[in-house]
Amino acid sequence: MSSGAPDRIAVVDVGTNSIHLLIARVIPETGGFEVLDRDKEMVRLGAGIGPLGELTDQAMTRGIAALRKFQARAHAAGALLRVVATSAVREATNREVFVGRVRKELGLAIEVASGFEEARLTYLAVRKAVDPGSRTILMVDIGGGSTEFAVGTGDELLFDDSIKLGAVRLMQEFFPDGKTDARAVAECRKHCSLSLSPIRRGLMGCTYDWAVGSSGTIQCLGRMILAERGLPPTGRLNRVSFSRPELGTAIERMLAAKTTAGRAKLKGVDEGRADVLPGGALLLEAAFHELELQTLTISEYSIREGVLFDSIARLYQRDQFLSHEGQRYRSVMHLAHRYHFEPTHSEHVTRLALSIYDQTPELHGLGDIERELLEAAALLHDIGLYVSHASHHKHSYYLIRNSQLLGFADYEQQIIALVGRYHRKSPPRKNHLEFMSLPQPQQVIVAKLAGILRIADGLDRAHASSVAAVHVNTQARDVTMRLTATPSHKLDYAIWGAERKSDLFEEVFNRKLQIVADSTS
Repeated sequence: MSSGAPDRIAVVDVGTNSIHLLIARVIPETGGFEVLDRDKEMVRLGAGIGPLGELTDQAMTRGIAALRKFQARAHAAGALLRVVATSAVREATNREVFVGRVRKELGLAIEVASGFEEARLTYLAVRKAVDPGSRTILMVDIGGGSTEFAVGTGDELLFDDSIKLGAVRLMQEFFPDGKTDARAVAECRKHCSLSLSPIRRGLMGCTYDWAVGSSGTIQCLGRMILAERGLPPTGRLNRVSFSRPELGTAIERMLAAKTTAGRAKLKGVDEGRADVLPGGALLLEAAFHELELQTLTISEYSIREGVLFDSIARLYQRDQFLSHEGQRYRSVMHLAHRYHFEPTHSEHVTRLALSIYDQTPELHGLGDIERELLEAAALLHDIGLYVSHASHHKHSYYLIRNSQLLGFADYEQQIIALVGRYHRKSPPRKNHLEFMSLPQPQQVIVAKLAGILRIADGLDRAHASSVAAVHVNTQARDVTMRLTATPSHKLDYAIWGAERKSDLFEEVFNRKLQIVADSTS
């Protein structure tokens, strides 16, 4: 457990349909939490998408108003606040405008989750909610603008994917007036089935024991089914299961209601869900057919709880979170091997970089999480060679940024990619758009980590592992790195290689760097 970790965490989930707030007190002994407050605002960001795929000013203003309200609630509760955005913001052509406005007006950093990261976080929540033990589960999470699928056993994900199809998106395309006429329903069903084909193919090699669903759509359908069974639709839904025929009956009742007003009168349907229910329900129906599901179990936890569990792991369970047996490390190594990295050089550079980092805490002022980002960047810094030697640092950036790194937030993946990009050639510049898109504190992290990585890479310029150890001495105006040679190796080339890449290190840490050979080497 981290001694300085906050005991209260607030999570805000910026979705396509609504923005949710969850405030919880952490229970460090169990890694669990106690919910202190929940709320949601029906902001309809997805309904405020312009003709070019941009968030409209009105939609952004609604979103910022809700975020301001929830920020105040989190502050009043004394909670650490984490804001995660999903499909609507992720796919908006002007998402950086919205993220920038939130940063400027509220001082909040929004994490824009990739589809894969959204699936991972939701899977994390679902697994905690239903407690599958050793069973392998298939997770289905229907959102407003996207739907996530994952298969996993324990904390190991075997498959995860996301499709750009959700309840709000389907309503806009097939039922813009809210009416479910027969022709539109048939077209929507066909579209859903076709859209699920890649998921069906991707799951062909996977076996699973239990299908679990998470979303407002699935919970609403669950309440309708409970009402059909003659049970109160207002009770707990976690681990409640329903069958394929029961789903079919609920959908028939929903379609027979024809309009939003009609659906709102159905038992189990709340007024805030009635206008988007057909899109989500028909998508779930298609998932049952295409994936040959017979039953589905409801999870009351979703991405909000997943972000909360992820935050608890980061703050209270760092030894496990940063473990080389953990998902983040496995994901980095999978990417490294995918692009045929050179293990001897990359792992040696990583050891040198981490050694420098560990000896200079008063210099960089960073922590365990940033150390892990440096480790990932060092392991991956040369994967761009898979594309071409020329400008391979830029290719490394592209491959890291656009690959699937499970367990890393989007901004963390951007930091890793940029640190890898700056291991050679130009340091960060104001005309580098990817670098400048980061908030200033994250720009500083990139510069510090890249400064260290450039030195470590320079020390192994010959790919000969000639430097056995680096001993760092930090003074007020300079830093001395004393090198110990590997037996039978000379250090002249290593010193030259590091000195020619010392510019960023000296600039960001405001110290003159001296690199010398140990007198015994």
